[in-house]
Amino acid sequence: MAIYLQIDGESIELRGTGRLLDLCLSAKIAIDHVCGGGASCGTCRVLVVKGAKNLPLRNELEQEMASDRDFSFEERLACQLEISQESDFIFEIPPSE
Repeated sequence: MAIYLQIDGESIELRGTGRLLDLCLSAKIAIDHVCGGGASCGTCRVLVVKGAKNLPLRNELEQEMASDRDFSFEERLACQLEISQESDFIFEIPPSE
């Protein structure tokens, strides 16, 4: 199974399990996280390109942010999303608004 992050048309494989934010930072991928991973800013929002149905449900903090900002099913917070290697996943960082 594999986890990829798409940035500017390039796919970068992420290794390991844990919070998606931590996997990105370990791979030296600059992903915004203004609040330090506390789910209060939304700057680490990612889009799930593949595997959304295989991800865990949003935790309480992520659900609150998703409700406040009207996230789609495919929008997740990298700081709250726990990833396992049980499925293939592809994420992308959306363009800055």
